Amino acid sequence: MSNHTDALLENPKFLRDIKDDDSIRTLATRYGVSFGFIQNLRSKDGLPLKEKVARVQAGSVAKQSAGESETHAEDGATSYVRFSQEVWGFEDYCEFIRQTGQDPDAVTFTWGWTSNPNGGFWNKLNNVRVKPVTIESEAPVVFESILDDIRSFTFVPEPVAYDATTAIIMPADLQVGKVDWNGGSKETAAQALHSFHEFAEYVRDSRPQEIHIVDAGDPIENVFNTSSQMGTNDLDLPHQIAAASHIFLKGIQILAPLAPVVGFKSVPSNHGAFRVGPKSPAGDAHADFGIVIAEMLRDSLSLNPASFGHVSIQTPEPYMESLYFQSSGSDIGVVHGHQAGGPDKIGEWWAKQSHGNMPVSKARILLAGHWHSLRVYQSGDGRWVIVGPSSDRGSTWYTNLKGEQSQSGMLAFTTANNSWSDLRIL
Repeated sequence: MSNHTDALLENPKFLRDIKDDDSIRTLATRYGVSFGFIQNLRSKDGLPLKEKVARVQAGSVAKQSAGESETHAEDGATSYVRFSQEVWGFEDYCEFIRQTGQDPDAVTFTWGWTSNPNGGFWNKLNNVRVKPVTIESEAPVVFESILDDIRSFTFVPEPVAYDATTAIIMPADLQVGKVDWNGGSKETAAQALHSFHEFAEYVRDSRPQEIHIVDAGDPIENVFNTSSQMGTNDLDLPHQIAAASHIFLKGIQILAPLAPVVGFKSVPSNHGAFRVGPKSPAGDAHADFGIVIAEMLRDSLSLNPASFGHVSIQTPEPYMESLYFQSSGSDIGVVHGHQAGGPDKIGEWWAKQSHGNMPVSKARILLAGHWHSLRVYQSGDGRWVIVGPSSDRGSTWYTNLKGEQSQSGMLAFTTANNSWSDLRIL
């Protein structure tokens, strides 16, 4: 047991509440413990509460020693199982790794948990191994290592009811490969993964029925958007694609255990477009590296259907640049945003799309990127336009011109029935 649960078993108010009529959910939430911990103390076995407390205290040590393990694979990876009365979060796993003498930032790992019918949880830390590469031009991402993580990942749904809502996170304009005054590709990857972990903590509390990752475009910097990119980028085009794929795969891996329905959406964009020279696009709307990355994600996740069969990948219909989906009663459209002359012009673009019965015509909430700063406003008959911030390292050309800069990060919010709430930048 933890110090927290030990203290509760000595807390007179907690022991009085156990005898009252409050639900198990209410007490578990109030005191920050598992359902099983409360159930053990309320079991209908005729024993007085004092004896049940003693049984829980005595049984905890036996549970821990009986099911805990440490295994070492031939490839150098180590996996652990540890028992606790409360579910471990990401920081708990990081602290455990530190206790083994390793730096959590210097290793890769996956994690999950299963509930114990008699109370408590088995916390599973899998495939702890030293990172073989970093995301920088001297040591590009090895895609096979990413696939190994996907194959070995275990999906363990949490044993708690879900709320009839959808949580959305929008990684927009990562522009992996770009270097600016706040760093380069390595810093972009670090911030993006931090955003996914923060979002994971958020959804553990809100318990949404669905989670959707909306790539609003520009996942890579490209080399042919401007003539300067060949000289300023820190990754060439192939390694931009590999690094962006790695970020998205890790994001899906972090969020997959947290909801029964998980989606990844991607739309074409100007930095994602396939080009044969500066400002020289080639092919149709789907000749786009962001769309290719989404297809790579679909193929990668199919290698482990037991863990990722509940994760769907959606891109626009052929030749289209926008998409539409429904979730928790909300009608949502996605477009990159470069089609409009400014962030405040997206509503006008949307109105014309509706007149032409295009994919986003049925949407009540339209998500866009491209403009690198948060905008939220209404359009038409009370529909919402939400333009997300970027996760890149800054745009000094714009700051030098206008003297402005915006907060970097991923937009996150909750939606149901065409309303939204809890808007935040992570």
